Amino acid sequence: MVAVSWANYMAKRLVRFKPGRVAGPVSWQGHGEDITTHTLAQPVTDRSYWQGRWVLCPLTLRAEGVAEVELADAVAAVTRERRIVSTEVVGRAGSVKEYVTEGDWSVSLVVGVQPVEAGYIEDVYPLDALRSLRRVLEAKMAIEVYSEFLSIFDIDRIVVKGYSVQQATESNYQAVSITAVSDDDYNIYSSEY
Repeated sequence: MVAVSWANYMAKRLVRFKPGRVAGPVSWQGHGEDITTHTLAQPVTDRSYWQGRWVLCPLTLRAEGVAEVELADAVAAVTRERRIVSTEVVGRAGSVKEYVTEGDWSVSLVVGVQPVEAGYIEDVYPLDALRSLRRVLEAKMAIEVYSEFLSIFDIDRIVVKGYSVQQATESNYQAVSITAVSDDDYNIYSSEY
Protein backbone atom coordinates (compact mmCIF):
# COMPACT_ATOMS: atom_id res chain seq x y z
CA MET A 1 0.00 0.00 0.00
CA VAL A 2 2.79 2.39 0.90
CA ALA A 3 4.59 1.76 -2.39
CA VAL A 4 1.38 2.28 -4.40
CA SER A 5 0.63 5.51 -2.52
CA TRP A 6 4.18 6.69 -3.08
CA ALA A 7 3.95 5.90 -6.81
CA ASN A 8 0.68 7.84 -7.08
CA TYR A 9 2.20 10.77 -5.20
CA MET A 10 5.24 10.83 -7.52
CA ALA A 11 3.05 10.59 -10.63
CA LYS A 12 0.99 13.58 -9.50
CA ARG A 13 4.16 15.59 -8.92
CA LEU A 14 4.92 15.33 -12.64
CA VAL A 15 2.14 17.79 -13.47
CA ARG A 16 2.23 21.15 -11.73
CA PHE A 17 0.09 24.07 -12.76
CA LYS A 18 1.36 27.64 -12.95
CA PRO A 19 0.44 29.90 -10.01
CA GLY A 20 -2.60 32.06 -10.56
CA ARG A 21 -4.38 29.63 -12.86
CA VAL A 22 -8.11 29.43 -12.46
CA ALA A 23 -9.10 26.16 -10.84
CA GLY A 24 -11.45 23.99 -12.82
CA PRO A 25 -11.49 21.22 -15.38
CA VAL A 26 -8.90 21.28 -18.16
CA SER A 27 -10.43 22.11 -21.53
CA TRP A 28 -9.53 19.78 -24.38
CA GLN A 29 -10.84 22.21 -26.99
CA GLY A 30 -8.56 24.48 -28.99
CA HIS A 31 -5.26 22.96 -27.93
CA GLY A 32 -3.79 21.74 -31.20
CA GLU A 33 -0.18 22.63 -30.35
CA ASP A 34 2.63 20.13 -30.61
CA ILE A 35 4.22 18.81 -27.42
CA THR A 36 7.40 20.79 -28.09
CA THR A 37 5.54 24.11 -27.74
CA HIS A 38 4.53 23.38 -24.14
CA THR A 39 6.57 24.70 -21.25
CA LEU A 40 7.74 22.57 -18.37
CA ALA A 41 5.11 21.82 -15.73
CA GLN A 42 2.26 22.57 -18.14
CA PRO A 43 0.04 19.58 -18.90
CA VAL A 44 -0.38 18.40 -22.48
CA THR A 45 -4.07 18.74 -23.26
CA ASP A 46 -3.91 17.93 -26.96
CA ARG A 47 -5.64 14.54 -27.22
CA SER A 48 -4.08 13.77 -30.63
CA TYR A 49 -0.60 13.76 -29.03
CA TRP A 50 -1.63 10.93 -26.66
CA GLN A 51 -3.70 8.88 -29.14
CA GLY A 52 -2.11 5.53 -29.77
CA ARG A 53 0.15 5.92 -26.72
CA TRP A 54 -0.72 4.16 -23.55
CA VAL A 55 2.75 3.51 -22.22
CA LEU A 56 5.94 5.54 -22.18
CA CYS A 57 8.31 3.18 -20.33
CA PRO A 58 7.27 -0.50 -20.40
CA LEU A 59 8.96 -3.10 -18.20
CA THR A 60 9.69 -6.65 -19.33
CA LEU A 61 10.41 -9.51 -16.91
CA ARG A 62 11.72 -12.81 -18.29
CA ALA A 63 12.57 -16.02 -16.47
CA GLU A 64 14.34 -18.28 -18.94
CA GLY A 65 12.31 -21.40 -19.66
CA VAL A 66 9.42 -20.20 -17.46
CA ALA A 67 7.64 -17.15 -18.90
CA GLU A 68 8.03 -13.60 -20.14
CA VAL A 69 5.74 -10.74 -19.07
CA GLU A 70 5.59 -7.24 -20.53
CA LEU A 71 4.05 -4.68 -18.18
CA ALA A 72 2.86 -1.38 -19.57
CA ASP A 73 2.30 0.22 -16.18
CA ALA A 74 5.41 0.02 -14.01
CA VAL A 75 7.06 2.45 -11.60
CA ALA A 76 10.58 1.62 -10.43
CA ALA A 77 12.69 3.00 -7.60
CA VAL A 78 16.36 2.11 -7.10
CA THR A 79 18.73 2.67 -4.17
CA ARG A 80 22.34 1.71 -3.61
CA GLU A 81 24.72 1.96 -0.69
CA ARG A 82 28.49 1.95 -0.92
CA ARG A 83 30.46 -0.39 1.30
CA ILE A 84 32.76 1.80 3.41
CA VAL A 85 34.97 0.62 6.29
CA SER A 86 35.51 3.28 8.97
CA THR A 87 38.52 2.95 11.25
CA GLU A 88 38.82 4.99 14.42
CA VAL A 89 42.22 6.55 15.02
CA VAL A 90 43.35 7.15 18.63
CA GLY A 91 43.89 10.81 19.47
CA ARG A 92 42.23 12.08 16.30
CA ALA A 93 38.78 13.47 15.72
CA GLY A 94 36.82 11.52 13.14
CA SER A 95 37.74 8.29 11.40
CA VAL A 96 39.59 7.04 8.35
CA LYS A 97 37.23 5.86 5.63
CA GLU A 98 38.17 3.11 3.22
CA TYR A 99 36.06 2.52 0.13
CA VAL A 100 35.46 -1.20 -0.33
CA THR A 101 32.92 -1.63 -3.13
CA GLU A 102 29.59 -0.59 -4.55
CA GLY A 103 26.68 -2.51 -3.08
CA ASP A 104 23.88 -4.16 -5.04
CA TRP A 105 21.01 -2.04 -6.27
CA SER A 106 17.82 -2.42 -4.24
CA VAL A 107 14.94 -2.34 -6.71
CA SER A 108 11.32 -1.59 -5.78
CA LEU A 109 8.72 -2.05 -8.48
CA VAL A 110 5.04 -1.23 -8.43
CA VAL A 111 3.42 -2.74 -11.50
CA GLY A 112 -0.11 -2.72 -12.82
CA VAL A 113 -1.37 -5.90 -14.45
CA GLN A 114 -4.14 -5.62 -17.04
CA PRO A 115 -5.66 -8.21 -19.38
CA VAL A 116 -4.54 -7.55 -22.97
CA GLU A 117 -5.89 -9.50 -25.92
CA ALA A 118 -4.72 -8.79 -29.50
CA GLY A 119 -3.30 -5.44 -28.42
CA TYR A 120 -6.47 -4.24 -26.66
CA ILE A 121 -7.17 -3.98 -22.95
CA GLU A 122 -10.13 -6.17 -22.01
CA ASP A 123 -12.75 -5.36 -19.40
CA VAL A 124 -12.20 -8.46 -17.22
CA TYR A 125 -10.07 -9.23 -14.18
CA PRO A 126 -6.46 -10.06 -15.30
CA LEU A 127 -6.35 -13.71 -14.15
CA ASP A 128 -4.04 -15.05 -16.87
CA ALA A 129 -1.69 -12.06 -16.78
CA LEU A 130 -1.42 -12.29 -13.00
CA ARG A 131 -0.69 -16.03 -13.19
CA SER A 132 2.08 -15.42 -15.74
CA LEU A 133 3.60 -12.71 -13.55
CA ARG A 134 3.47 -15.03 -10.54
CA ARG A 135 5.32 -17.79 -12.45
CA VAL A 136 8.09 -15.31 -13.31
CA LEU A 137 8.33 -13.92 -9.78
CA GLU A 138 8.49 -17.36 -8.19
CA ALA A 139 11.20 -18.67 -10.51
CA LYS A 140 14.19 -19.76 -8.46
CA MET A 141 16.70 -17.93 -10.63
CA ALA A 142 17.81 -14.47 -11.62
CA ILE A 143 15.17 -12.76 -13.75
CA GLU A 144 16.09 -10.77 -16.82
CA VAL A 145 14.55 -7.30 -16.66
CA TYR A 146 14.37 -4.60 -19.29
CA SER A 147 13.21 -1.05 -18.81
CA GLU A 148 14.60 2.21 -20.19
CA PHE A 149 14.72 3.51 -16.61
CA LEU A 150 16.58 0.50 -15.19
CA SER A 151 19.02 0.47 -18.12
CA ILE A 152 20.23 3.92 -17.00
CA PHE A 153 21.61 2.19 -13.89
CA ASP A 154 22.92 -0.87 -15.81
CA ILE A 155 20.34 -3.16 -14.18
CA ASP A 156 19.44 -6.02 -16.51
CA ARG A 157 18.94 -8.87 -14.04
CA ILE A 158 17.26 -8.99 -10.65
CA VAL A 159 16.65 -11.53 -7.91
CA VAL A 160 13.19 -11.20 -6.38
CA LYS A 161 13.22 -10.98 -2.59
CA GLY A 162 9.45 -10.72 -2.22
CA TYR A 163 6.22 -9.39 -3.64
CA SER A 164 2.81 -8.40 -2.34
CA VAL A 165 -0.62 -8.19 -3.89
CA GLN A 166 -3.80 -6.77 -2.40
CA GLN A 167 -6.87 -7.96 -4.27
CA ALA A 168 -8.52 -5.29 -6.42
CA THR A 169 -11.90 -6.48 -7.71
CA GLU A 170 -13.33 -3.10 -8.65
CA SER A 171 -11.64 -2.94 -12.07
CA ASN A 172 -9.58 -4.77 -14.67
CA TYR A 173 -6.37 -3.56 -13.00
CA GLN A 174 -4.30 -5.31 -10.34
CA ALA A 175 -1.35 -3.60 -8.61
CA VAL A 176 1.63 -5.72 -7.52
CA SER A 177 4.56 -4.51 -5.39
CA ILE A 178 7.90 -6.23 -5.95
CA THR A 179 11.16 -5.94 -4.00
CA ALA A 180 14.38 -7.21 -5.55
CA VAL A 181 18.14 -6.74 -5.75
CA SER A 182 20.30 -6.41 -8.85
CA ASP A 183 22.33 -9.40 -10.00
CA ASP A 184 25.48 -9.48 -12.14
CA ASP A 185 27.65 -12.21 -13.60
CA TYR A 186 31.00 -12.55 -11.89
CA ASN A 187 34.10 -14.40 -12.98
CA ILE A 188 36.11 -15.63 -10.01
CA TYR A 189 39.57 -16.98 -10.72
CA SER A 190 41.81 -18.95 -8.38
CA SER A 191 45.54 -19.42 -8.67
CA GLU A 192 45.54 -22.29 -6.18
CA TYR A 193 45.26 -25.55 -8.09
